[in-house]
Amino acid sequence: MLTTSTPGLELNRKGYIVVNEETQETSIKGVFAGGDIVTGAATVISAMGVGKRAARSINAYLQGKSE
Repeated sequence: MLTTSTPGLELNRKGYIVVNEETQETSIKGVFAGGDIVTGAATVISAMGVGKRAARSINAYLQGKSE
């Protein structure tokens, strides 16, 4: 539902959200994504790594910094 109701949110051919792999930012400035909605089914370890990367990027974004 999120992917079909959010104008400007870029999706790949499988319907997953496209993100910048370094920051996890989506095609919408200031919107970050991670987890299965980005990668499809993945391991918990992978999800934790993506979550950590997204958290760093969100923190930098909120502080007005870019990574």
